[in-house]
Amino acid sequence: MLQKIKSFFSKDNHAQWCVFFLFAFTIFVKGVLFHWNCYHSVLISSLWHTPAEFFRFWGGKLVPALFIGSFVFLTKKNWWTIVVNVIADIWLIANMFYFKANSLFLSYETMQMADNMSGFWSSLYSYLGWDIYIYLVLTILYVICHLPFRKVINKRSIVKFAFVFAFSIILSIVDNICYAKVMDIWENETEETAMVHSQMLAGERFTKYYPFGNAAYYATVESCTDYNAWANFYIKDYSIYSYFPATFIFSALRPAGEIISLTEQDIKRLEPFFTNKKDSIVPNSNLIFILFESLESWPLEEVCGHKYMPNMSKLLQNPHVLYCDKLKSQVKHGNSADGQMIDATGLLPISNGAVCRLYADNKFAGYAECYESAAIVNPAPGMWGQSKVTFGYQFKELIEPKKGENWADLELMQQMINYADTIANPFCVLGLTVSSHVPFTQGSKNPKYIVDGMPLIMSAYLNCLHYTDSCIGEVFKAVFTNEKLKDNTTIVISGDHTIFRSVNEEFDTFAQKNDINMQTTKTFTPLIIYSPNISKNIQVTDTCYQMDIYPTIMHLIGCDDYYWKGFGVNLLDSVARHNRPISEQEAYELSDKLIRSNYFANINK
Repeated sequence: MLQKIKSFFSKDNHAQWCVFFLFAFTIFVKGVLFHWNCYHSVLISSLWHTPAEFFRFWGGKLVPALFIGSFVFLTKKNWWTIVVNVIADIWLIANMFYFKANSLFLSYETMQMADNMSGFWSSLYSYLGWDIYIYLVLTILYVICHLPFRKVINKRSIVKFAFVFAFSIILSIVDNICYAKVMDIWENETEETAMVHSQMLAGERFTKYYPFGNAAYYATVESCTDYNAWANFYIKDYSIYSYFPATFIFSALRPAGEIISLTEQDIKRLEPFFTNKKDSIVPNSNLIFILFESLESWPLEEVCGHKYMPNMSKLLQNPHVLYCDKLKSQVKHGNSADGQMIDATGLLPISNGAVCRLYADNKFAGYAECYESAAIVNPAPGMWGQSKVTFGYQFKELIEPKKGENWADLELMQQMINYADTIANPFCVLGLTVSSHVPFTQGSKNPKYIVDGMPLIMSAYLNCLHYTDSCIGEVFKAVFTNEKLKDNTTIVISGDHTIFRSVNEEFDTFAQKNDINMQTTKTFTPLIIYSPNISKNIQVTDTCYQMDIYPTIMHLIGCDDYYWKGFGVNLLDSVARHNRPISEQEAYELSDKLIRSNYFANINK
């Protein structure tokens, strides 16, 4: 029997086909697994409900595997198939990590920002799981199954290559015909794809066809396609492999970082969000803003009998505090840097890439411009483009450690206290905490509380929050015991973004059993504002937005007449909360235009 098998594979024709099918099948399975890991659906039932959608979906997954596999017939050696598998693993795993952390997929601009991960690569450890390892396991299995063929093939076959290559092209064309058919019944699709479709119909369409599918950019300013929606739509309709060349084609068609011009219609739409700028606006309050890394709302409550954040929980009872526990994070590819920009300027992130990378040289409006003394305290040099955006956001000073050094949160808070104690009133200081960044090393090494059965990463996260809360307590003490500060200082604390957005589903089970008010798919970051100008304790229970922070601060520091109002609303105004002048999606669109046109650099010329 073994001799017959050996004789069968010794024939070059058979061996070459076996390697092709083995290689193409491995690539295909990885692509399908990626889709399942992200969306938990493979559209099997659509075969009898919507056949066109079924063939579109599976054709989109099969075409890249056949296309890549066809090159087996052009080579005498097949070691390169192992290299391709490894490269595919890197792409798949990188996107899985990014999707788990941010619910987004990698863009060309995101890949360029990898250098900003300096000091944070360990944060990826928390996202390791079977859905990461499975790709490497499949590659190992491929290598083992591939070994018997490594010395068998000794000639190329143009005919076989042409046959498989042509078949993949034909299948791709059929797949795109099915795609067009599905477009005809779009009204039955999801809200997300419907939004992309409406944008497609709105303006001039540039399309690049290639064997894996289409990469399209809809060019008019009014139909500026949101990259996140486009990426999700594209990967669902084609595959994660198709998405790789599409990202570069999309970037070439719509270059990120370009400065655009606003139309008269754009300027008219923006008029309600600006006032006549006064020559000088002097704040009536100092401003201390603590941007708390990865802070979610639920830990402010008691968790399993422990108060992990006693200082902030105590502050919530203060009669001069506004507290919103349902603040929706609005960050995109810039993540923490986006959170900083929203809080400092009231703008929302651009549709593709990060402002700190692409538009750091732009001028922005913000509360820092109202202060003669305004500083950012940054715990790690080079992080998120602080050397540029600090001054772009109108802060006058950047305080950070020497190159190669980092500040933990206790050192960061001490720097903020020193600044507040030595600078003349009024002043503004924004501190960026970092100790509660994944993988929550501070909490895992120095746990204050240990709860039986609690997932380890949840325990590490909560203990990190306890540490940072104790550091923030030093700021409270410094402000409330200082005659110079206690009656004229506004303190704002909010998270830059949520953290448990699409992973660690085991949290939900533990949370339900222990009455913890969290759900990994519906988490919020809190907003806590202490101000002498708040006359009574206010708890906002509505779902609000990060873009609301800026106008609320401007009101509390007496800068309502500043020329840039922001797209959010003053959370102290209950009428405004329920009668927003603009939707979140419209705010994203207009913010994108303001940033990409460098509007604030030219408005007062």
